[in-house]
Amino acid sequence: MATEEEVEAVLEQLMQRVSRIDPTYRAMLPTRRTIQAECPDIGAVYHATLRQGQISELQRGSAPRADIRVRCSSDDLLLLATGDLDPSVAYASDRLSIQASVTDLLRLRAVL
Repeated sequence: MATEEEVEAVLEQLMQRVSRIDPTYRAMLPTRRTIQAECPDIGAVYHATLRQGQISELQRGSAPRADIRVRCSSDDLLLLATGDLDPSVAYASDRLSIQASVTDLLRLRAVL
């Protein structure tokens, strides 16, 4: 089981990846969405706001209103971030749960 520190570090890395996306593709991202990540195996919940292609600082705790919710184990989050676990496989096997509008899912998939 990954630690909270490892999960936070991976989430920070993922946020930095978004900031490095080509501006053309970044423009395809939703204009403003609150994203919440949950790792129930360690009781960790974090959130950040995506606004015009930039992600705000990572915050601990639940968001007052999350537009996009991602839920997986801490170990699976690390595997997803390193590319050792394919998101489609994780989703199909219920190791990854994403709650978002269809439009947001399509935009995120196209960009990421």
